[in-house]
Amino acid sequence: MNLDKLQVNACLRSGWQAIDLGFLMARAWWRQIYIASLLPLLPLTLVLLLVFSQSPLWSLLFIWWLKPFWERLPLYIASRMLFDEEPGTWSNMKSLPLKDILPWLLWRRFSVQRAFDNPVTVLEELKGTARRERLRILHGRYTDVALGNQLVCFCFELLVAFGLVVMLDFFTPDTLGIRLYDSFGDLTLSGEWIFTLAGIAAITLVMPFHTMAGFALYLNRRIELEAWDIEISFRNLANRKQRATSHRAGMVSAIVFAGLMTLTMPAAVDAAVEHDHESSRQLIESVLQGQDFGEERTVRKWRFKGWSEADDETIPEWVIDFLEWLELFKDWAEVLSNIAAWVKVLLVLAFAGLLFYLFRRYRGPLSRLGRRQPEKTAPEVLFGLDVTPESLPPDVPARVMALWAEAGYREALSLLYRASLSRLIDKYELAFRASHTEAECAALVRAHGIDSLSEYFWQLTNAWRRLAYGHQLPESETIKGLCDGWTAELSDESQ
Repeated sequence: MNLDKLQVNACLRSGWQAIDLGFLMARAWWRQIYIASLLPLLPLTLVLLLVFSQSPLWSLLFIWWLKPFWERLPLYIASRMLFDEEPGTWSNMKSLPLKDILPWLLWRRFSVQRAFDNPVTVLEELKGTARRERLRILHGRYTDVALGNQLVCFCFELLVAFGLVVMLDFFTPDTLGIRLYDSFGDLTLSGEWIFTLAGIAAITLVMPFHTMAGFALYLNRRIELEAWDIEISFRNLANRKQRATSHRAGMVSAIVFAGLMTLTMPAAVDAAVEHDHESSRQLIESVLQGQDFGEERTVRKWRFKGWSEADDETIPEWVIDFLEWLELFKDWAEVLSNIAAWVKVLLVLAFAGLLFYLFRRYRGPLSRLGRRQPEKTAPEVLFGLDVTPESLPPDVPARVMALWAEAGYREALSLLYRASLSRLIDKYELAFRASHTEAECAALVRAHGIDSLSEYFWQLTNAWRRLAYGHQLPESETIKGLCDGWTAELSDESQ
């Protein structure tokens, strides 16, 4: 390690200034770093996408899980370029540091300080107790900064991924038939492919900045501990001194200066021994008797009865025991700080998951908040079916089973379907329109937020569409089950 070739200014920085330095390093060396990131990433990505072509989100999960592996080669190359070396990417691929990779893919995978701790494993090649001791020294006050770097870069990955998805969805023509979600809000296969490619692109774009930020934080800590800035300053001073002493004029000046100092020394010696022992003692006593040294003050303070002066200097035993306990507690400080960081992350993720669940669970009622519902009359005819309550028999399931027994299959299922539409309009106030299709009606029922009702109406819609358009007759047991479902979900006795 030649500090004379260091490509950054070796000075003390705050943690967030070190993060900014890492981002600048990623911008300055972007070509080499991105090539180093893509060389091992692209082949495995292509293989995973081919293997999981019908469920590409699995390939995104594998690529995300292997991020500690992808970060090693860019870190290794950046450590060489930091000292003005020009490493060949392909040659470094052969010497890719793979030591201690398995723990980083298992229990260390969710380390919130991964980018900060990686150089200790990859560059210093420390393991076990030596690694733990080294990390304990390096962490210091930069633990929160390393956690902040991890969270900020993770949020940027999410922003880039969802931004790409929204952009593709916005600019894709409808004529291509590419849709992210189907009519029921589930991801389509093309939607999974779009999310997967956007996620891989986000990981590839943000990962070098995350790695370089952690590397710069590691460098800043080493500069602070090993005083690189002072060593470089002394080296520069020594070089300037060496150049100055090479000139004869400098040597002559030094000799003349030394001679002048020699001539002036006797006078200084005479001044120093001007007073003898007795006169010096008198001078000291006169100074001590002055106002600055001879002032006396009376100080009053509260104390317990029977308290002696010796008790003022005695430290209670409980204070000593408490200080000894704190000394033992210092060994657990790093463990507790890591636990606290994990608790923070888990609480944030739990809160985000709770918000996501609540928004998804109550998306129907929430979508209607603050929205003025136009006063519209309910349609009387849908798909050529009369859906007015007056057109229905008193006991719909019994009439349906009677028609089915008389081989009036289409009339029976038609009655059950239009009775369901009528009850949905009358009981749940669903805003069906005459222009809606069967699938759109089913989507409105699902958006209402009642899972059992949505599942029942979806089964009924499928059975009706197969009979009405495909001429596929359902089984009698299916009709019996649909009638029982109508009684449970849509009858007057149902809740």
